[in-house]
Amino acid sequence: MRGSLLACALLVGCAGTGNDDDAIASIDQAATVCGSGPTLKGIDVSYYQGSIDWARVAADDVKFAFVRVSDGTTYIDNKFSTYWAGSRAHGIKHGAYQFFRPGQDPIEQAEILLDAIGRKLEPDDLPPVIDVEASDGQSAAVIKEKVGLWIDHVKSVLGRDPIIYTGFYFWRDSAGAPDFTSSPLWHAQYSSASCPNIAPPWQSWAFWQYTSTGTIDGISGDVDVNRFNGDEAAFAQLLGTGGSCGDGACGAGETSISCAADCGPCGTIGYAGAVIDDGDACFEEGGPDSGMRHVDTSGKDGDLIWTHTTADTDEANFGQWHFHFEEGGQYQVEVYTDAAFAKSKQAKYVVQAGAASTDVVIDQSAVDGWQNLGTFTFETGGEQWVRVADNTGEALTEKVQLAFDAIRVTRVEYRTDDTMEPPGDGGGCNAGGGGAGGGLGLALATMLGVRRKRRRS
Repeated sequence: MRGSLLACALLVGCAGTGNDDDAIASIDQAATVCGSGPTLKGIDVSYYQGSIDWARVAADDVKFAFVRVSDGTTYIDNKFSTYWAGSRAHGIKHGAYQFFRPGQDPIEQAEILLDAIGRKLEPDDLPPVIDVEASDGQSAAVIKEKVGLWIDHVKSVLGRDPIIYTGFYFWRDSAGAPDFTSSPLWHAQYSSASCPNIAPPWQSWAFWQYTSTGTIDGISGDVDVNRFNGDEAAFAQLLGTGGSCGDGACGAGETSISCAADCGPCGTIGYAGAVIDDGDACFEEGGPDSGMRHVDTSGKDGDLIWTHTTADTDEANFGQWHFHFEEGGQYQVEVYTDAAFAKSKQAKYVVQAGAASTDVVIDQSAVDGWQNLGTFTFETGGEQWVRVADNTGEALTEKVQLAFDAIRVTRVEYRTDDTMEPPGDGGGCNAGGGGAGGGLGLALATMLGVRRKRRRS
């Protein structure tokens, strides 16, 4: 986008923020996040691009385009309607963006964008974008407040979280790094590197504008070029309206976890059992992204997630493993605790088995490996799970780490030898296997300090 993000402050390693070079380098490295795999190419355009041959653009493998609606309330982009229709006619998915002015009324700005797109999202529409890169002389507190008002208003009309476009230094230094991580991040940084330095507190990026001087067939002169962080299936999940669970269609924003009725189960646990890891489709991480730390060097199968515990009554971050059983019955449930990261001494796991909910409190640090939660009677089908959250009662000031890793579910009749590891271990919730053996018995679990309180829901 042609604005202040072209300034030096958004470039990697650029000085002038008031920090010394070592401090900047340390912060930059901490925020560096690589893409998760395949990416898709896209562009963003405004009247600067003049006449666009959208057929040639599509032939240049451009999958999406963001089109500017306005610069605040004072300038309506006279190319928006033409670009909007042209991109749609040639099969390029598109989204509308607005250069946001914190010095102007946020609701008036949001209304201009909403009216431009017809106040709804079509099947080929991306969620709209608020382009946050100008302060207009406003304080960080004012910028945060007005961005929040814009987001809330747009979401109330469209039912989707809009996308936020910004850069590392502007979001951190001018906006105060507010936590709007429920919105996907469109990160601005002009670099050929494969791992951009994203704005805090986001932990990942959905889109990345990596150059303002790109060359695209069908467009004369320079153009902003972007990447989407994912494949076409992941991209499709962002398109269109949110849908309604139970309408028979797996719409944008719906997943196997949020709506198995439309999208199918996240994975079926076979008769013998299975292992569900933190990287599997059945695992859900919740709460602010800034609170979840992903580790790729430890844990079951070499990965885990951790967060700090709190003494708050309400939870902030949590992990939840969702189950869909091929056949009901008695299953033993174990959790994997890596001694290097699992430090909470009062981690409360909630096991939902059928209609029964059971709290199981364990000392994660007691065992470096599998710990037993007990034996539970699960029903055929879904809506059953294990959940653990950060509100353990251990104060945040104590910096106690709570780990989220693998869950092992094994049918009781298969556990003939407590020294055996189940064959097929690590196959994930979609594997449908798990096999025999493994795990601590209830007596040993009691010795390790497992405390159970059963209730009916």
